[in-house]
Amino acid sequence: MIYKSNYIFWGKLFSMIIAPYFKLLNLFRKKYNLKLINIKTILVTEYHRIGDVIIIAPILQSIKSKFPNAEIVLICNESSKELAEELKLADKVYGISAPWTNWSWSFLEWCKIRNFSKTLQSLDIDLAIDFKGDLRNSWFLWNTHPKLSFGYNTTGGDYFFTNVYTMNQNDHQYSRASKLIKEFDCSIKREKNKYHSALNGFIVIHPGASDLMRSWSDTYWEELVSLLIRRFKVSIVVTKDFSDLISNLKTKKLDIEYFEGSLVNFYKYISNQKCLIATDSMAGHLASYVGIPVITIYGSQNPDLTKPKNEYGKVIKPEKQCDHNRKHWRLCKLCIESISPKRVYDTVLKHVLYIERNL
Repeated sequence: MIYKSNYIFWGKLFSMIIAPYFKLLNLFRKKYNLKLINIKTILVTEYHRIGDVIIIAPILQSIKSKFPNAEIVLICNESSKELAEELKLADKVYGISAPWTNWSWSFLEWCKIRNFSKTLQSLDIDLAIDFKGDLRNSWFLWNTHPKLSFGYNTTGGDYFFTNVYTMNQNDHQYSRASKLIKEFDCSIKREKNKYHSALNGFIVIHPGASDLMRSWSDTYWEELVSLLIRRFKVSIVVTKDFSDLISNLKTKKLDIEYFEGSLVNFYKYISNQKCLIATDSMAGHLASYVGIPVITIYGSQNPDLTKPKNEYGKVIKPEKQCDHNRKHWRLCKLCIESISPKRVYDTVLKHVLYIERNL
């Protein structure tokens, strides 16, 4: 996640307005030293998107290695909970729907999330960590009453943390998380090379995205499928936002496989496939986690901030910088549509041959 300059301005202004109240409350909180307390419970919050949770999976493993006897508690979004439990990312997982992540301005929803955060005080949290730098996230974490807390102050709220740092918004999301845990001497646990590509597996297409401005048109996906099936076994993931695409493909009776199932089942399904093709979405991060190559199609957004951490990954982006009159400050539908199915197919063909020689 990156923030617009005007959002940072208004966030910091609001932070200044409410600062006296929270600083006064902080006077009554006991101060702790990381080196002098026994870390038994660690809270990590990452509840914006499914992909965000998968990105920090190695971070959670590193924290567990640093504090092997501590209980790791993960707060993720409701859609990620079952997958996080399946992957054993934490000892305890809570799924929530925060009003600022689902654009809800209901006062009742804000009260509910505040009440939930206060229930976490019963866990007696020793160390709490938030990677986002969002004032609202920081407020949520503060309400859990951790002894020590680490986070970023991008939109204000220094007083919500015991240890606060300035985020470099040009860093990849994974790098931001890595740098933060290094502040409490937690080194990144290096994983053995787990990448593989099943020679007889499918090329899996995942057309879905959290924002339709990140996605291709149905016509482009259909054309890409038609090109791919000439040389590869192709599978497409059925998503609710692309029901028309699935219907059109089934009408044409093309020789492709359709995957339809839960996120956990999708994780198991792609584990032994050839590679995945997707737009900027959680699918690429999950495929990278299981160790298969990923080809990601980007629009105007900077792939260096969110691209899948994949040794055998490939990013396809527009050939020129966005100059369209767009409504969104970061996403552009015209940019992603400037990437043709033929260009993606040629990239896939070349990259798959490279993968088969090197894996």
